Amino acid sequence: WLPCLRAAIGPGPHLAPRNCPMYAPSVRWLLALAPLIAVVSIACASTASAPTPPPAQTLPTINLRVVQAPRSEQVTVQVASTEPQRETGLMWVQSMPEDAGMLFVFPAQTSAGFWMKNTYIPLDIAYISADGEILSVVHGVPLDTTVLDAPGPYRYALEMNAGWFARNGFGKGATVSFPKKLPPAT
Repeated sequence: WLPCLRAAIGPGPHLAPRNCPMYAPSVRWLLALAPLIAVVSIACASTASAPTPPPAQTLPTINLRVVQAPRSEQVTVQVASTEPQRETGLMWVQSMPEDAGMLFVFPAQTSAGFWMKNTYIPLDIAYISADGEILSVVHGVPLDTTVLDAPGPYRYALEMNAGWFARNGFGKGATVSFPKKLPPAT
């Protein structure tokens, strides 16, 4: 077999004797493709363990106004008001328009932190009091599982593209104007 194998895949013309099983062209092709098959198999095995995104959420969309004198900007946000919506948030999202984001509405004051697990875009998270005042803005790094704590209890969180608050001159003390009718938090 070894002389047949050398002749079938070695350099130069393939001169294996006709009675050698390696002489068959289909076997030579299989041997030639073996490294490629191995690489593809390894790649498929490594992606098989990657998390699978859930189906895309369909969430209500509203306009908010963020104000810190003399600046004022309107943004369009999706509203995550149920526990499953808040748990998923912007996970799996690959891009987002500059003036878009997500508003997290909680049924009561909370101190829960956020993390960036399965979140592929860098975000800034503004923790907002029940009366609409921004308490702090923290930066989230894609795929990082470090908990991003709020400075204290808050009622809302607003996620925007990283740097949006700073580029627009907003920080602690800015206010967010909510529409009169937000989806109820559950």
